[in-house]
Amino acid sequence: MENLLGIDIGSSGAKVTLLNLVTKKVKTISKEYKTYYPKPGWAEQDPEDWINAVSYLIKTILSEEKCKPEEISAIGLSGVTHSLVCLDEINNVIGKSIHLTDSRSKKQSDNIKKRAGSRVEELSCNNVDVMWTISMLEWIREEEQDRWDSIKKILFPKDYIRFRLTDQMMTDNIDAQGTLLFNPVKNKWEPELANIIELDMNVLPYVVNPKEIVGKINDEGSRWSGLAAGTPVIAGSTDTACEVFAASSKELGDTTIKLATFGRICVINDKPILEPGIINYSYLIPGLWYPGTGTRSCGTSLKWFRDEFCKDFRGKNDIFSRMDKEASGIPTGSEGLIFHPYLQGEGSPYDDPKLRGDFCGLSLHHSRGHLLKAIFEGVSYSLLDSMNYLKEKGININSPVRFIGGGSKSDMWCQILSDILGLNAILPDFSDASIGAALLAGVGVKVFNSEKEALDFNKNINRKVEFNNTENRDYRRYFDIYQEIQKSLKKIYHDFY
Repeated sequence: MENLLGIDIGSSGAKVTLLNLVTKKVKTISKEYKTYYPKPGWAEQDPEDWINAVSYLIKTILSEEKCKPEEISAIGLSGVTHSLVCLDEINNVIGKSIHLTDSRSKKQSDNIKKRAGSRVEELSCNNVDVMWTISMLEWIREEEQDRWDSIKKILFPKDYIRFRLTDQMMTDNIDAQGTLLFNPVKNKWEPELANIIELDMNVLPYVVNPKEIVGKINDEGSRWSGLAAGTPVIAGSTDTACEVFAASSKELGDTTIKLATFGRICVINDKPILEPGIINYSYLIPGLWYPGTGTRSCGTSLKWFRDEFCKDFRGKNDIFSRMDKEASGIPTGSEGLIFHPYLQGEGSPYDDPKLRGDFCGLSLHHSRGHLLKAIFEGVSYSLLDSMNYLKEKGININSPVRFIGGGSKSDMWCQILSDILGLNAILPDFSDASIGAALLAGVGVKVFNSEKEALDFNKNINRKVEFNNTENRDYRRYFDIYQEIQKSLKKIYHDFY
């Protein structure tokens, strides 16, 4: 019983980590699944795709590492938050899961604000917009009455996986905060918030502590996953909470910047910051929070470009390194080409789902490499926009910051981001949410005596990034242009709708 297993249902793919407590070897493998975009601004996933990915990954990693299922002490889970899974009276999934990056519920979000005034923020510690579950549910109530009437329970991605493994339904008190139906101060579902959208509170899952053991692998879960029946499963938490945890953030001001589907900046703080555009969640270490901001189409921008314009790279294992290489010889500023990564609208600091992505300044001189470099730079400008907003609200940012997420594997992107932010960075040895979930499982079964002891497992730094003053100065000038273009195009994009 010398291993811990972590499962993460991420924004664009699943990851599974096997963590050996004796050798301290950490093995993580991943598998993408499809996100469906049936209409502009829509984003959906099929929960069965999550099951298939998790089944493949667990069986593969156990085989590759020659680990017997009985040698696993506990299972931890993490997953993208806000996205909801609707279940009917016999626990079948109703429709696809509306994804975190979906922006179809703008009208519903605005109407909730009008009806509720400041009460949502006062009770949930967050402001309403399209990415929260409350807005998604209101869209279903208004636009898909049959689905609304059939809902008997809602779960979130990691909770659905655990349900299929153990037959137990619940969520943790951090994932619950992503609904805007939960009061994090009182640590309970809030009837006043549910009443805003006329939601029957019986559909909401039971809430537990993230490190609590909530079930054991049952026979059906064992059949499809390859795990041993009877293995303890903890509640787990959100992918971001587990990533920040895996990155060993624990002091006030410790900052992680996640280069993934949704680009996310999280700062450890001792209280929520109640300002528009700032996302507040309590942390896995009791008494701490990780308020932050983010850009909606971070890794998504690169993945979109890969799928649509790098088709000649298909079938090759090093697609992203090939993209890096193609962009590597392009000068700073992409020779006058600027990209706005608003492919699904934008979050902080604009909170505007009607914004759209664009390349500005195209000429016959520009190549595919220029467009790739402009994407790396444009997403980094967007993160600088978010970082500046946090600083304006008085949030302290410790340097160096921590870069995490799949995009942090790109040395070039990390250097561009560090240069644009004007901040040095470190990359921890481990930072995947599935690793954080595995460590949290260790806390749950008392392998570690506390959350802080679990954090000591990941003290090592993989590499450091130092920003270049000259590059920073040049990028600040391009960032001014980036912002001017955004202001100029805002009205045009709004006229589209």
